[in-house]
Amino acid sequence: HCIQSYLKKFCRRENVDDLGLEIISCSLLPTGSGMGGSSILGGCVITAIAKCVGILLDGNGDFSNNIIHSVLMLEQLLTTGGGWQDQIGGLVGGLKLGTADVNVIPLQTRVKQFPLAPETKRELNERLVLVFTGKPRLAKNILQNVLRRWARRTNDIMRTLEGLVKGAHDAIESLNGGDVDAIGTCMSEYWQHKKVMAGVDSGVEPDSIKKLLAVLTENNVISGGTLCGAGGGGCLAILAK
Repeated sequence: HCIQSYLKKFCRRENVDDLGLEIISCSLLPTGSGMGGSSILGGCVITAIAKCVGILLDGNGDFSNNIIHSVLMLEQLLTTGGGWQDQIGGLVGGLKLGTADVNVIPLQTRVKQFPLAPETKRELNERLVLVFTGKPRLAKNILQNVLRRWARRTNDIMRTLEGLVKGAHDAIESLNGGDVDAIGTCMSEYWQHKKVMAGVDSGVEPDSIKKLLAVLTENNVISGGTLCGAGGGGCLAILAK
């Protein structure tokens, strides 16, 4: 109801109480790309509406004004199974490290940004390649498998989770030091960890992707690669040599 007064003023219909707001969006990303499009779009829409009613959202503020948490709530309402990593990656610019406080409810996320040296940025632009595999996928199905495996807390899953956390810090350290080749290693290790989290029967790695990565690695033309998002298809990120 709080947006009604703004709509009435904009439409010059002060005496009408049932004005609605229709938002039409367009994206050039393929469906199921793994690029976090739903979270980014959700963040843009929420921020635009919030601005209309005088609410300032940011990525590091308190819980009530945090765009990261607002998108998280939206994703749950839409039953898409999203978390908080996509909106940190897509709504906070540059090189950053996203973390969540341990054993804190409600969830508290934090984002720390790091400057990227011009020469490192230039090398990344020259070597980092994004390829659409031609195979859309629904993240929700794979994420459900990940959550079921995480709930069991097996030793394999706990070691894998520790590897994922360490890999994020290793990636930041590598880029801060200008070691772009190390990022390729981080990407490949990340992909191995993601496959363990999802399980071999989840469809996280289609045969075509498995064969493609194997050929590129055997021919020594990439330093590393990973499917984006939950896996199963979508876009493939590779670091060329």
